[in-house]
Amino acid sequence: MVIVVLSLMVLCVLLLVRMKKLTDDLKESRRMSNIKGAFLNNITDEIRTPLRSLSALADIMSKDDLYLSKAEKKNISDQMFFNTNVVTTLLDVIVVLAGRAKGQELRIESFSPNLLCRRVIQSQLNNKDISSDVKIQFRRTLDDGFFVKNDVRILELIISKLITNACKFTKVGEIAVGCTYNERMNRLTIYVQDTGCGIPEDRRDMLFTWFEQPDESRDNAELDLSIVSKLAERIGGFARFDSNYSEGTRILIELPVG
Repeated sequence: MVIVVLSLMVLCVLLLVRMKKLTDDLKESRRMSNIKGAFLNNITDEIRTPLRSLSALADIMSKDDLYLSKAEKKNISDQMFFNTNVVTTLLDVIVVLAGRAKGQELRIESFSPNLLCRRVIQSQLNNKDISSDVKIQFRRTLDDGFFVKNDVRILELIISKLITNACKFTKVGEIAVGCTYNERMNRLTIYVQDTGCGIPEDRRDMLFTWFEQPDESRDNAELDLSIVSKLAERIGGFARFDSNYSEGTRILIELPVG
């Protein structure tokens, strides 16, 4: 009889443990579902803006009686190229984050951080969010012959996201992009800094936590920076806010050099 009672007690304990795990799994599943839903809603909203612009530009170009100067044609062409690039970038972000969940391999290749930063800056020059009173510039400290190895495609997405985010909040001054190398720690740092309105102190601890606590009341800046953080983790690095910079906002991407 004692053996039967003990067996039943053990069985009850095992059932309780199993029920606890199932409950935790269900909560996590719901949390992930909420994150995916909120993320896709935000990305969808972001995609609509450049698509509307492309539609408007295409409508202009379709008019039979339209006369455009070479400068006007180039401006329209540049805008179409930029908005197409925005859509492509957002889709690439989705692909990379989805690929992480599936264990997709990185595409490691050798590249120059200087040339990469310049290329991303060039792609942002037709961004309509850039105020005419703001300049985007590259600050060169490394030699152009300095090369590192990583997934350049993901790093390009990170820098592009940071510049786009800085453009939204900087109305006067500059947005600067640069990279440095710490030989002792064998670490590459890429930064994007601006002279914008800055980030309130009470929000700084939440900058990279959108994916842990998705909240529709928080603005797209926190989603963008959370995406940047996830992308940086994907390539072995991390993102951080530079509290020593006081002229606006500076975000640092720290990467091991391979």
